[in-house]
Amino acid sequence: MLMPRKDIFAVVILFLIVWLVTVIPVLRSPLGSYPVVDASWHDAWAKEIADGDVFIYAPYFRAPLYPMILGFVYTFTGNSMISGILLSLFFGVFSVHLIHRIVYERAGRIPSLAAALIWILHGVNIFYSSTLLITPMYIFLLLLSFFLLDGEKSNPLGWFILALTAITRPGAVLLFPLALILYRRAWKSSWLLLIPVVLVWTVNMVHGDGGTVISSQGGINMYIGSGPDADGYTAFAPQGEGIPSDSIPYLDNVWAASYAPFEEEVLPSEVSSWWVRRTADHIIGNPSVFLELMWKKLIYLISPVAIPGNYDVYYFNRYSPVLRILAGSPDLPVSGLLIWLLIPGALLAGRLSYRERNVLLWAFCLAAGLFPFFVTARLRLPVIPFMVILLVPRVLKNMRRSLLFSPAGLAAGVGLALITAGTVEAGGVNMAFHDGVAHFQHGDQFRAELLLLEAVETAFDREDGIDLNGVDALYNLGVLSIRGQDTASARMYWEMALSRDPGYVPAREALMGLTR
Repeated sequence: MLMPRKDIFAVVILFLIVWLVTVIPVLRSPLGSYPVVDASWHDAWAKEIADGDVFIYAPYFRAPLYPMILGFVYTFTGNSMISGILLSLFFGVFSVHLIHRIVYERAGRIPSLAAALIWILHGVNIFYSSTLLITPMYIFLLLLSFFLLDGEKSNPLGWFILALTAITRPGAVLLFPLALILYRRAWKSSWLLLIPVVLVWTVNMVHGDGGTVISSQGGINMYIGSGPDADGYTAFAPQGEGIPSDSIPYLDNVWAASYAPFEEEVLPSEVSSWWVRRTADHIIGNPSVFLELMWKKLIYLISPVAIPGNYDVYYFNRYSPVLRILAGSPDLPVSGLLIWLLIPGALLAGRLSYRERNVLLWAFCLAAGLFPFFVTARLRLPVIPFMVILLVPRVLKNMRRSLLFSPAGLAAGVGLALITAGTVEAGGVNMAFHDGVAHFQHGDQFRAELLLLEAVETAFDREDGIDLNGVDALYNLGVLSIRGQDTASARMYWEMALSRDPGYVPAREALMGLTR
């Protein structure tokens, strides 16, 4: 059944329009050209690949496919963040097309257009489709592999695409056994799952660690997400561990913290296993604490609130009025509530069909993969398109009844938002700090100082002892003061930085420079 071309064009054009009016104001701000945390690491990694050092970080701490693709793009475009953003847009466009096509083949024209529209209006997805993060490519690969495998006749290429998702984000490995169960008739081609995984494993072996199959970050991420200090949604490196000074070219504090407890050189796979054992010991010794944490993660998973991870989507509302409408706020998270509106009607639509069950199982499997780790907006986002594919056609089976009960879904979503809204302020992102640095790099020292002062306030308001760039902000305020010939203020800021972190070397060296 061929889709009408006018529908395809309409969906793609609408997505592009919404993306442009939402994202362009953000990209025009200094923060729009300043990659944050993982985005900066991907940018640095891709630049090394474009310069010819293809296997620079093997054996891999992080899954390598996205930086490889980004580096390939940089080879032709130069080290341009804009080209990386356009790559994310490319994946975003094809993702909405796949949602449109999958629903069209299952439920027809109206449900397919409605599903595409719901995804287009999901402001959190629109925002992440403008970053140098794995999420847009990962969502595209998940949808493409599902489309190929779950059709009327499974396409063998689906196995290969599913394997590519695993070397993009290793959690996708959980889909392997599910796919083998659901698509038994296509087992003949399932060996294609091995090719991308074995290729990455071979690179890791050649570079000295056969114990790392795809990447070695799983161990410490499990500790961060389920260890004694875990809260279920923040991704801070373990505290109290010294971080070696000879870190890899781009400073990945999680990578550095994972090696901190080891005095001698240790293989990455052994480091990962050590953190897994440490996490397991905590869980075995504190089962009630672990179960309570899992319950909290479940609440965060189903909450409509976009919990910050690298980026705080709601912070960017100050730059994009359209994003303010589409994403909403922590108290009224529009993107998440849009999904909750659909749930009552979908629940009342009767038994699941075979193919609806398959969609739900994919969503459950992706969601389950988050529980050992932590729940944030960017990690949860790949579950949402599968929920859209499932919910929208079921809601439209009886639109009148769905509209009648949708307020119940809205009420449930608002209730969850009230419970979890605090995760945004308490989350592990200090956007004002990154925004201040971005403004400084663009020569706006006045605005940079205001933002860094905001960042200091954000850090000092925390009660958990985690600095969250507060010391960095104080140091940068001292630098700005020196540029303004205000030595007294510079001394004050650097002394405050040292009082907060006595081991902060840049502030100590800066103060020593004042006495010379």
